[in-house]
Amino acid sequence: MKTKLNQSKLKLAIVSAMLIGTAALSVSAYSDTASMNVSANIGMACTITATDIAFGAYDPIVTNATLDLTANGSVTSTCTVGSSGSIKISQGVNPGSGSTDAVPVRNMALAGEGPASTLGYDLFSDDAHTLSWENATGVGYNASGVAEEMTVYGKVAAGQTDAMQGSYSDTLTVTVNY
Repeated sequence: MKTKLNQSKLKLAIVSAMLIGTAALSVSAYSDTASMNVSANIGMACTITATDIAFGAYDPIVTNATLDLTANGSVTSTCTVGSSGSIKISQGVNPGSGSTDAVPVRNMALAGEGPASTLGYDLFSDDAHTLSWENATGVGYNASGVAEEMTVYGKVAAGQTDAMQGSYSDTLTVTVNY
């Protein structure tokens, strides 16, 4: 019986060796390599949003007879890293006489009156109200790839006593050039 057991083990060992040998023969002893390139292109892209400027109540007779009325809005742009350009703000839909992209004369118009009754205002890129935000060169930026908010400083000049009572508004176009 011991001999039969040893013969069975021997047969099993021979069959196992044959299977392993067959498997080893199917694995190649040679190999070759190739290169695979991977690429992508990132183009310049930007998005832009703006928040309104609400000046509120303007009193040309008492409060704003000698004091300007100020309020702020903002422009937020997100542009591809490495891009640069400018953000421009139009003259609005009610530009005053002699208004140009470089030197805008911006006006809000009285609702229902159009340009017959206007209230002048200016926009600036600094809180001292010295750097006009215009539509010729605009305000420059260098993009970082994340949302960047710029404050738009608005001012209604004091003493505009010729403006009629009512609600005034204007619509501006804000453009990001990249």
